[in-house]
Amino acid sequence: MSITEKRWTQLAQETQFHQLESVRKQAEGWRTGLAGLTALLAAVLVVKGRSDVSGLAPTARYLVVALLAVAFALLVTASLLALRAASGWPDDRIYLTGEALRAWHASESARIRARIRDAARLMVFGLLILAVAVGVTWLGPAEKKDAPLVSVETAAGTVCGELTGARDGHLVLGGPAADRGTPRLIPLAQVGRLVVAQRC
Repeated sequence: MSITEKRWTQLAQETQFHQLESVRKQAEGWRTGLAGLTALLAAVLVVKGRSDVSGLAPTARYLVVALLAVAFALLVTASLLALRAASGWPDDRIYLTGEALRAWHASESARIRARIRDAARLMVFGLLILAVAVGVTWLGPAEKKDAPLVSVETAAGTVCGELTGARDGHLVLGGPAADRGTPRLIPLAQVGRLVVAQRC
């Protein structure tokens, strides 16, 4: 056996004693990366989304809230799994035999790898759900709002209806004031008083 082969053999034997430490360092890197990526993408998606969901239709509004709650739960769970993998769990057991310590190292290393994989999957799912929630805020249907009801006093009498706008020097009223669906035009010069009405 050459000196190089002997050295590689020694390194291979030494590696088993540092396996848990090595896996923990990998877990710390993953934890930091997952946290940074989650913060970055969440900030970008939230900043680009609608700042207020109150303008959405009720169904879309509730869907956004539910999606955000699920995304939050997934991202928190992913962070906790990564933290558990990187830091371990307080344990008061003391392994008195080399075989018990070796078995614990092997099982703990396997658990750390599994938790990191689960954390990465949960983070991806959480960010996808967050992206869908932001997409709903962009593309979701807006809440339909009725035009305000107004009472207009003119020389000819009082007219009540939905104020739909103003055009060519006239107020445009729809709803109860409209005749067979045709908006009613009232010249602005004839308007004596205009007040918001609760009903017509």
